[in-house]
Amino acid sequence: MEEKLELFVEQPNISLFEGIRVTKDTIKSYKNETVEQEIKDLKLETIITEDGSNGINTYSRKTYLKINLNEGDILLFNEQKGFYLPTYPVSTIEDAITDITSLKNLDK
Repeated sequence: MEEKLELFVEQPNISLFEGIRVTKDTIKSYKNETVEQEIKDLKLETIITEDGSNGINTYSRKTYLKINLNEGDILLFNEQKGFYLPTYPVSTIEDAITDITSLKNLDK
């Protein structure tokens, strides 16, 4: 008896991340020891200040980054980096459940 082929999916990543979905009215700011940020008018402006030493020399570096956002963009957040655009697709828990649930009917 020949076995029927089954459908498989890659195991989804179920790590949870805090973040926001940007709207044209989003206004937020964040500041820690090295990062200062403002989100306003669909722009994310970040200033990163780094001071350090290699044991012989000391250095100071200030980086300015401005990102033009689109309404609906998702920004993730952590206390070290502040707000950032993820480098991979993310969705809400509800959307992920809908997507995975819809796959159940494909195997019939």
